[in-house]
Amino acid sequence: MQTLNREPCPPLKTLLWRGLRCRCPQCGQSAMYQRWMKLHERCRVCDLQYLPNQGDLWGPLLFFDRILFIIPVIVLAYFGLWNPDRAFITYFALLAIVILVVTLPNRNGMSLALDYLIRRNSGDLCEPEPEDEAE
Repeated sequence: MQTLNREPCPPLKTLLWRGLRCRCPQCGQSAMYQRWMKLHERCRVCDLQYLPNQGDLWGPLLFFDRILFIIPVIVLAYFGLWNPDRAFITYFALLAIVILVVTLPNRNGMSLALDYLIRRNSGDLCEPEPEDEAE
């Protein structure tokens, strides 16, 4: 199990801000990425292991994509509040694709911050219990 400093967990707003800036969710000082989407294994400052289980970010990343981009468009179109023509739909789709690609590291960082909060609250990042030595 990973060792964690004894400082209190930052609030959700702080964690999401650190994730948006692609900084370590625990200390907020070290960059999460080596390159555009190449994640460091650990934080250089506090030694937090970012992804102990590969694939953990799939759920939170899908959540952010659905909440921020897809659901508002579906709701507007469904209730008839937005009825664009074909050219507008094409431009909007291209713009949405560009935004999704450009913001991928930031959305991934926010997903990593949520994963950190879940691991912290579930006890996965607690200090290991000292083992009793039987004599």
